[in-house]
Amino acid sequence: MQQTFALPHHISNLKLRKEGYTVEVNVNDYLDIYCPHYNSSQRGVAEQYVLYMVSYRGYRTCDPQLGFKRWECNRPHAPHAPIKFSEKFQRYSAFSLGYEFHVGQEYYYICEYSVIYLSYTHFKVYCDTAVYIIILIYSI
Repeated sequence: MQQTFALPHHISNLKLRKEGYTVEVNVNDYLDIYCPHYNSSQRGVAEQYVLYMVSYRGYRTCDPQLGFKRWECNRPHAPHAPIKFSEKFQRYSAFSLGYEFHVGQEYYYICEYSVIYLSYTHFKVYCDTAVYIIILIYSI
């Protein structure tokens, strides 16, 4: 049976930091990433993220250059609701830019975090507060 795992992506979600967060999924399951969302009255400070799929080495060394950009949460004041990205763990993708996942493999994500202070944005990979996610793929 297909499952969907929801992951609110926010720096205060402590279980995503340091030791990482492991999600065990089956082929055809989904992982939904919800970006931070602030209503229009919260214009002072906002969080933004870039999530990278990286190699194991990139995961252990907190190096996004050892992977590629997967999602970008760059609209913290999106109208109506937070931006959501969904990853479907499928063996084959019909899309040329789609990613194919293999049973028995581990996939690693890290996050570049930024804070917007009014009109100033500071981007950096903060390894002490970086988000680490491990995806383990199982067959159905």
